[in-house]
Amino acid sequence: MLEVVSGSMEPTIKVGDIIVIDVEDKDYKIGDIITFSKDNSFVTHRIISLDGDYLTTKGDNINNTEDDPISLNQILGKYKFKIRGGGKFLSAIKNPFTMIMIFIIGILVCVFVSTDKDGKAIVESEEKEYQEFQKYLKSKKKARKKKSSKLDE
Repeated sequence: MLEVVSGSMEPTIKVGDIIVIDVEDKDYKIGDIITFSKDNSFVTHRIISLDGDYLTTKGDNINNTEDDPISLNQILGKYKFKIRGGGKFLSAIKNPFTMIMIFIIGILVCVFVSTDKDGKAIVESEEKEYQEFQKYLKSKKKARKKKSSKLDE
């Protein structure tokens, strides 16, 4: 998955879209959209000519100039589909304010889901039985202490 940051493939692929490429598909033909590595960046353009182990690409957006030929080993993958506007969604999530709000809302949801209408923690029946057993043991202990202190008097 890659986020599109330039308009060179518009209107087919727009800035802010996320594209999914298949890194296994090696069957390239004229008209295919591919992503390749060039000068430490990724470029997604359409194949316009094939010549043995080299090919030439070009962006769709009113672009009269072809890219320099590239070798097949520079290709990272073949375009499969896009998620329209997905990059904008990812950018919004990366925003620190958004991250803090998601965290706060998550905590509030957890609290809301784990408490009853009186604000007390919701416990399973087994947990409730265990808590009652603990109370019973404490009351027995207190009763024994009271009894032993009365005997001492």
